[in-house]
Amino acid sequence: MGNFIFNTTGNGTISTYPCTFETDKRPRHEKFFGMTEDEIYKNYGLVFTKTNISIGNEIQYKISSDFEAELWMIKKGFVKYVRGKKVWHDEAFEQGWENAWTPPKDYELTQKSKELGHVYFFKSAGSHKVGCSCANNIENRVRQQLPDEVIAVSEARKDYKKLEKQIHKMFVKNQVGRYEIFNDLTEKDVNKIKELLGNKIAVKIKLRGEK
Repeated sequence: MGNFIFNTTGNGTISTYPCTFETDKRPRHEKFFGMTEDEIYKNYGLVFTKTNISIGNEIQYKISSDFEAELWMIKKGFVKYVRGKKVWHDEAFEQGWENAWTPPKDYELTQKSKELGHVYFFKSAGSHKVGCSCANNIENRVRQQLPDEVIAVSEARKDYKKLEKQIHKMFVKNQVGRYEIFNDLTEKDVNKIKELLGNKIAVKIKLRGEK
């Protein structure tokens, strides 16, 4: 029997019109995520393989091995290996990801807070460092690096990554490789960077040993 649309006219007469509704033929995982398989892989690093099992006339899929997810995390830059030891990238920690398919708690809130960030400037072991971090992780980010002195931290701003790159470019002659480390900055250089960051420490950061 076909599908029909019922319509009641003004005089109370009920009319029917034949209509065909399209069946959603997407596999269950695409319906669940509301994404295509390509989008699921891009966002979660998951790959689905069709099986020979059918339940209720619906083909079943299995999730890829951890190996596939691991490759995805490496490709995204969330994970790197140093002498065979897995090291999580700072960005993964900032976002709160525990693995490739477990989003952090309050993920949407975390993403929103990442729109704003700070550029920090500190001195450690005779060198200077200019880096950046999203607003929700700035204190931890700097504290974990154990600086000898925090010289400046910008106000929260949307273009914080652009500002960091601008400073790196300005002092590229003092930059150590592609790292955030700078050597032999003059007093004038230090004052210039402080000026670009607003001549302040906009976020109170407690260093080790401070109460």
